Amino acid sequence: MYREISQSIKKFIQKPETRVVLILGLRQTGKTTLVKKVCEKEKCQIFNFDLISDRQEFSEVNRHSLADFSQRFKNRIIVIDEVQKMPEATEIIKHLYDQYKMRFILTGSSELKIRKNLGDSLAGRFRTFRLYPLSLREILVQENKISENKKPDYELAQIKLQKYLIYGSLPAVENLEPEEYPLFLKDFTETLLSKDILEVAEIKKSTKIYALARFLAMQVGQLVNVNELSMMAEISRPSVYNYLDILEQMNIIQRAYPLSTNERQAISEKFKVYFTDLGIRNFLVGNFENFATRLDRGALLENAAYMGIKRKLDYAGKIYKMGFFRSKTGSEIDIVVKADKEYLYEVKLTKKNISLKSQIKYITLENIWQYF
Repeated sequence: MYREISQSIKKFIQKPETRVVLILGLRQTGKTTLVKKVCEKEKCQIFNFDLISDRQEFSEVNRHSLADFSQRFKNRIIVIDEVQKMPEATEIIKHLYDQYKMRFILTGSSELKIRKNLGDSLAGRFRTFRLYPLSLREILVQENKISENKKPDYELAQIKLQKYLIYGSLPAVENLEPEEYPLFLKDFTETLLSKDILEVAEIKKSTKIYALARFLAMQVGQLVNVNELSMMAEISRPSVYNYLDILEQMNIIQRAYPLSTNERQAISEKFKVYFTDLGIRNFLVGNFENFATRLDRGALLENAAYMGIKRKLDYAGKIYKMGFFRSKTGSEIDIVVKADKEYLYEVKLTKKNISLKSQIKYITLENIWQYF
């Protein structure tokens, strides 16, 4: 499976000083497949912490067993899939890194648990890569519609765009028949917001976080009011903030905050929310209608544009700040990126009222495919 980020990871792993690589992403975005691709020309030993037998290699260990482990897998990269399933293993990884200079690739879908445990044990020792659902280019390469070094043309992109905006781009969706998309997204989202939430965040009231996710899905691209969310979901304000953190650290949503050269001019107490995958979002609002007949077309375009730009920046290894601008007088810029310079984007359904002389880049239904 072709992934745009794979070359960056391969180059980083080949550096002599590289020791620990962490790959984060929403569940079922293809982290395991990506690692196997990265390991094609490397000597790797893969452990899957979903399997009890693999977890046993890292349990009840002592100094002698760790020395034996280092000899058995000498000169190999140790790959641990779903590392958050065994938090106590981080101390063993740290020991193998410190004492035997072993190299690791760790993957996981819960940033919450991974950073909590790795942050203390391996602070400053690892490089993080983020994996997102498939980009338009990745989908077309896998379908043999274009080669890896070629950009999609307009007509190909527009055909895929309609599906992308409604059903998202999780790898599993690409292997299904169209009539199977809704049921898969239902099962996937319900598992994500019940079983996975309970397992990772140890939250007993998964129905509350499910309700919160639904309300957020209805407000994509809008300023989020936490007091309003608290009342609608019938949970306290502190719980709303806690649940927002969990949803973001599980890579289900991304929050966007106001950015401005004049911080006093921007509204700082509110934020926007975007979904990592639009298929999840559309299931939560109960709407898989065709794009042309929908009332939320603007929200879908803005979500796709924001996440597409963010994915490109992350895959390119850029250092940046990303958010939006909205002044107290009501003027607004949908997406603001501060990297090597400042980039301003407005998302419009049509080209109507677009100023070509403006410094703002306009993203419309006709050109949005270029951004993801």
